[in-house]
Amino acid sequence: MTARLRDPGPRAGERPAAPSVRARQLARRVAAAGVRRAEAAGLLRARQAAHQANVRLDGVEQTVSQLQPAAVRAELSAARVATQVDRTSAELQHLTAEVGGSTARLHELTVNQDLLKAELRALQATLDQLGWALAPGAGLEGAGARVAELRERVNGLDRRLRSLPTGAPAPGPGHGPSSVPVAPDQDQQAAAAPQSALFDYVGFEARFRGDPEQVSATLWDRYGELLVQSSPVVDLGCGRAELLRRLRELGVDARGVDSDPSMVLEARNDGLEVEQADALTWLAEQPDGSLGSIIATHLVEHLQLDDLVRLLELAATRLRPGGVLVAETPNPESLIVLGNSYVMDPTHVRPIHPSLLTFLLEGAGFRDVRLAFYSPAEAYHLPLISDPAAPAWVATVNEAFGRLNHVLFGPQDYAAIATTPDTAPGSVRQP
Repeated sequence: MTARLRDPGPRAGERPAAPSVRARQLARRVAAAGVRRAEAAGLLRARQAAHQANVRLDGVEQTVSQLQPAAVRAELSAARVATQVDRTSAELQHLTAEVGGSTARLHELTVNQDLLKAELRALQATLDQLGWALAPGAGLEGAGARVAELRERVNGLDRRLRSLPTGAPAPGPGHGPSSVPVAPDQDQQAAAAPQSALFDYVGFEARFRGDPEQVSATLWDRYGELLVQSSPVVDLGCGRAELLRRLRELGVDARGVDSDPSMVLEARNDGLEVEQADALTWLAEQPDGSLGSIIATHLVEHLQLDDLVRLLELAATRLRPGGVLVAETPNPESLIVLGNSYVMDPTHVRPIHPSLLTFLLEGAGFRDVRLAFYSPAEAYHLPLISDPAAPAWVATVNEAFGRLNHVLFGPQDYAAIATTPDTAPGSVRQP
């Protein structure tokens, strides 16, 4: 409520003021009271405005505080996108360069391929010409047969020349060379292998050759099917006759030959057909072309060179056309054989290299000599590195270890499997 202004009147002892003076005083008091009321109202409105401003400022600050992380995240996301775009652009430029290099390399390979095709066509033409020169009318496909025929004829002439007596006198005047070759005296053949009546070879094989059933299974896996298809079969140097037992069980016509009387007696006690004889002597007594297959396991290394050559020549004539000879022997290409099993047997004469045995078989008249290798000494192999994360040089080390394993601990046995020509000895196949 508005306070009323009253005139207090004159104080005690004062003289009453004039009316005009009192009117001015009252006006001043009224004016001062109005000013005070106006100031109070203005201050109230200012306070209210300040409060409202503070409220709005708090709302703005809260909004800003809420919007600031989103803006920062947006800016960061934009920066990441820009970085990824720059990286992708660089990778795209790198791939473009690689594609360009690959295109150039592909063009180079295409040119090289065209050059190789031209060289291959030239080589094919040369081979065709060589084939027609070796086998007129047959070409390259018939060249192998023609060369084999020529080799057989040359080997036959060589055998005839070696069978002529070396001490024959020179022909006298008016006499030509004799046209009748003289067969060498078989009594002059050297002993097949060193023999000793004091050496127990049966006990030696029983200890070091292995279980007879295992030996039989191994020989059967290697040669059984081949021998069954080429009967009658003879096993030269049959020893304990492990293979003959399997052949007898299948009803295959097979016999054995061995010079050791104790082994022959042991085989005969098992009901096997085994003859006690020297292999050379026994073969010489057989008719030409009377055998289907001959197998000699660990025999040739027991023979002197002359006996070995004679054995192979007799085998080539005693086998029928298309007959099979199997000669198994220790493999001297594997060095562990020479330092272990080979030197253990005192009846061995010399190791026979695979290339040498192939040469001797071809010279004796066999065709299609094939070599098969068995029983690598894997227990001694140097282990190879199989870590997929290994460096590149490990491949070179593994290759070197593989070669070393083959030379030192390779196959311990090998077999030369040869067939006789499918025509009679001395005949010439018509082209």
